[in-house]
Amino acid sequence: MRKCLLIVMALITFSANAQTDTTRVLFIGNSFTYTNDVPTLVQGLANAAGYQLKFVMHAPGGISVGDTAQGTSAHMNNPIVFDLIRSDNWDFVSLQDNQGRFIYGNCHFPDTNVSKVVRGHIKIRDSVHYYHPCAHMLWFAGWGPKNGYAGISSTGSGLIDNIYYNYKCLKNTAGEIISPIGKAWERAIDTIPAADPWGPDETHESLAGAYLTAAVIFTSIYRMNTETVAFDGGLDSTTARTFRRIAYQTVMDSLAPTNLSHYIPDISIGAASLTATAGFTSYKWYHNDTLIGTSTANIFSTTTSGCYYVVATDSNSCDNRSVEKCFVPGGVQEIAASTGIAVYPVPATDLLNIITSELEKTSITITNSMGRVVRELAHASAKEQISIADLPGGIYFITVVSEGQTYRQRFVKQ
Repeated sequence: MRKCLLIVMALITFSANAQTDTTRVLFIGNSFTYTNDVPTLVQGLANAAGYQLKFVMHAPGGISVGDTAQGTSAHMNNPIVFDLIRSDNWDFVSLQDNQGRFIYGNCHFPDTNVSKVVRGHIKIRDSVHYYHPCAHMLWFAGWGPKNGYAGISSTGSGLIDNIYYNYKCLKNTAGEIISPIGKAWERAIDTIPAADPWGPDETHESLAGAYLTAAVIFTSIYRMNTETVAFDGGLDSTTARTFRRIAYQTVMDSLAPTNLSHYIPDISIGAASLTATAGFTSYKWYHNDTLIGTSTANIFSTTTSGCYYVVATDSNSCDNRSVEKCFVPGGVQEIAASTGIAVYPVPATDLLNIITSELEKTSITITNSMGRVVRELAHASAKEQISIADLPGGIYFITVVSEGQTYRQRFVKQ
């Protein structure tokens, strides 16, 4: 494994008025972070979703968080790491250790006299919190060699399970948020075996593995339906979209074990209102990514279709963004990866295909981001191809109603 220092800073340029909305992410790791440039892929997803993201990456090859043999090169002892922590007002710090320190499972780590895994993570966490009280750590729960490790597991999936287990042990001691990267890899291996997440050396990630890793980190940060983000990162569009869906499903399915639910407000949907978790000092409500209201109350009245999230401010003046949820009057939510519903291509340009093969007596409505109906089919067939060539570019919403059930999905028109 090559030993080199790579520090990269990247900044998406936007108008000065928008700079306060920039998300700042510090990536600390080794070659598992810099192979195929995972941070730039995270930034590409953010850019495509309309968000500003700035990152710095410190990823010297072969370096671990707390290996004593590495001296001041180990992240917990490296002045460069702590200079970077102080260098900007970070929102998130993604910390990737040598995954071999986590492969034993059962809360067992290497000899603490040699590898101070938990202590090292806590030391970096404490420094981040000292300078940035509102920042969150993202623990990089990744993967091991494709063919396992002798005496521990004969498969890469077995190592992934052990790694994830030990990151949960770390979380129980150090708190913060797990990025469930390896668990998304497991789903991808089952879903698209040909899109091998491991690279030629069967240890580092391929471009597909790096893209899926980035999609999990992106979803952990923004908590939106990643499937609808029109950024393929060099993959074919079908694989990329499937991987984005897997990333979103994995993060949403593990809000509790990854500890993400501990840090974010929840939204429940009523017939004509949205209710966020109580106990915050103020709530900023967003509709289709546009701020529509700020109040000290945790209930927001609405009868307007669309996708909503809330940014709740706690007593320490820290902002906490909820998972995005979509709403139709009457309390119907979006089903992000709806069984029996397929919408493609995404993004679309001229024609949009909508397949509802498992539904009967179906109506389809397409609305723009302001809620205005732009297409409507009262009696849709199982497969519809709808011309959208005349629609301006932007985000649109498909509502499918069948047998008293309502399904909703977002798409992007280029």
